[in-house]
Amino acid sequence: MNTLPSALRALATLSLFTLAACGGSSGASLSASNPNFFSGSVSDGAMTGAFNSSGYNKTQVRNLLTATCDGKLSGFGTQSRSDGLVAFTATCPTWKNGARSVEYERTTGSNVLIEITGSDGLGNLSYSRIETAV
Repeated sequence: MNTLPSALRALATLSLFTLAACGGSSGASLSASNPNFFSGSVSDGAMTGAFNSSGYNKTQVRNLLTATCDGKLSGFGTQSRSDGLVAFTATCPTWKNGARSVEYERTTGSNVLIEITGSDGLGNLSYSRIETAV
């Protein structure tokens, strides 16, 4: 049952995508100050983002992105940036839960919490959490 009026849903969706596009408080600036955190934004099947190499290596990031993909990653690449972070791009035929914004944060030791905000394609927002090891 949908309890939000369509105008409110539209506003919430616009806010989500605006925060994702701008990085909000959880974009690259947070990755620079917290090496245990990184995020990605999905558009047209490609996820882009940046991680701090003090917290994750390329293999770990690829494995975490694979855990967010329904199926198999069809592409993955990285490039060092001038701010010290490492940019990544990954493609996947179908991201879990219609992912549009994904946050990854190491919780304890090798455990990482993955928080996925997405859309079901009908204008409804979805949110899910996965905990996995790297």
